[in-house]
Amino acid sequence: MAIKGIFFDAADVLYVRPVSTGMYLTRLLEGKGLPTELSAEDQSRQKVLRSLAKRGLISHDWYWDQALEMHGIADAEERRILTVKIDEVSNCVVSVPGAREALAELKQRGFAVGVVTDTMHPIEHKMRWLEQVGVAEFVDLVACSTVLGAHKPDPVMYLNAVKQAGLTPGESAFVGHRADEIEGARQSGLATVGVNYDPDVKADFYAGSMLDLLNVPIFQQSIGGPVKVEQMNHDIEVIFIDVGNTLRVLVEDEPYQAEARKKIADFVGTDESPEAFCDMVDQRYKLYRKWAFETLLEASEKELWTRWLLPDWPADRIGSLAGELTFLYRQTMGHRYAQPDAKAVVAELTRRGYRLGILSNTITEREIPQWLEEDGLSQYFPTVVLSSIFGHRKPGPEIYWEAARRAGVEPAQAAYVADNPSRDVPGSRRAGLGMIIIMGEPDELEKKDMTGENKPDLVIRTLSELLDVFPERQNGRDSG
Repeated sequence: MAIKGIFFDAADVLYVRPVSTGMYLTRLLEGKGLPTELSAEDQSRQKVLRSLAKRGLISHDWYWDQALEMHGIADAEERRILTVKIDEVSNCVVSVPGAREALAELKQRGFAVGVVTDTMHPIEHKMRWLEQVGVAEFVDLVACSTVLGAHKPDPVMYLNAVKQAGLTPGESAFVGHRADEIEGARQSGLATVGVNYDPDVKADFYAGSMLDLLNVPIFQQSIGGPVKVEQMNHDIEVIFIDVGNTLRVLVEDEPYQAEARKKIADFVGTDESPEAFCDMVDQRYKLYRKWAFETLLEASEKELWTRWLLPDWPADRIGSLAGELTFLYRQTMGHRYAQPDAKAVVAELTRRGYRLGILSNTITEREIPQWLEEDGLSQYFPTVVLSSIFGHRKPGPEIYWEAARRAGVEPAQAAYVADNPSRDVPGSRRAGLGMIIIMGEPDELEKKDMTGENKPDLVIRTLSELLDVFPERQNGRDSG
């Protein structure tokens, strides 16, 4: 069922406070030499009071009066003055980057736009904040906790918004940042999208920024019809491409692999057979891979060999050989060849005005740059970010951010072409990239999960199909 209504959380999604009320209270208490932590009993009482305030059963002034008293401020007049100051902090809101532009575009696409918000304040206060950050004009409806006498994740909140819009839950999506609130929306039957989200959030889709919401698949289909690819990629300036199974393929070649194993054994000087020695290295490499997957870190070549693969050999000697050992070890896995259309495609994309880059998880520091040079491709890839050199791996956002930084663009202005949906799609989304394209043969992709957070914007079979996705840039190299 097509999505027709999109309902947003407000705080930390549409706007933020430069100083939160909680942070202001902590600083205030520290300045007075009062404890910032409450007893377990008072924490429970504060939680109850917060719930009552959100439901409109007590005023926000009364909530803060009680909270300040629990923290040791006994004088009632002092509490009244401080409550006024906390209210002033609460009224200071600034727009989340891209919020106004995203809501304007979603309205243009034909979606109903609403806000589902918890607050201790009257709805009039909430509307004033939305006006301050320039999004109120795009909001069709507001489901407010102090009006409804309930707060998220109570289904009442989400279903009220759905009812106001005249929709069903299946036609609606909730955009938020907290795990409990997104789960509440899911339990209420809405599709869920995480933006600016907490680490424990589990949503159907993820967006790295407000503007990245425009690339979420369920928001591509407006009531008036599908959004054309040209609308999705008009801001793309840089295209990053993965190496393994994207720019290149790995082909088994046993004589080639056996020769590499022999060279490693000779290079190290082991008395074991090349097969036995490399089997031992393979087992240690599996342990390294487990560590790398868990930590999302990548060791340098020297650390890989001295810490993980040959820690029982002299570190000084093995460390000095690490580059060559890595080069040979990768050859034991097979022969790597460029895709047959690789050079023609990257040359044409460059001619059309796109800047290209390599973004890849790999243990090698030398082999990929050397291959680019030997195949005449290095001129097309001014940006090359390898996890073995940078130290962070996909799907962590750091490596994507680093690639965008080196290319001199915002992440939303970059696209990524890769082959692994479960790694490359969530990583790209969390980093805020503007488009993610998965490449592979249909029979292979059928075996992979490409739903929820693993769903890319587009799926292609060959690199040549990129030429159908990325037209000539209006401000590209050819147009001067």
